Amino acid sequence: MKKNSGIFVKINYKLDQTEKQKIKDTNAKYREMNLSKYLLCAGTYNKNGGTFIFQANTFQEAEEIVNNNPFVGTDYYSFEILSNNYIALNN
Repeated sequence: MKKNSGIFVKINYKLDQTEKQKIKDTNAKYREMNLSKYLLCAGTYNKNGGTFIFQANTFQEAEEIVNNNPFVGTDYYSFEILSNNYIALNN
């Protein structure tokens, strides 16, 4: 499968017990906010971390995803912004 257009944001994270509590507190704050859109994503998750891949329409939207998610500020947070030039998924 090849994606012909779009910008993707890949977020990787790992959590220890302290980080898990920070995420719970941050998620409560996000639930109280009136967000204007939904993000659709795919990824993997386990009890100590995971990876999410989001599709963005513009580079600015990709930056918003990178800077405004519950994992920002955790010790093991990393991200990549990918364009269609770098994505090719084979079955």
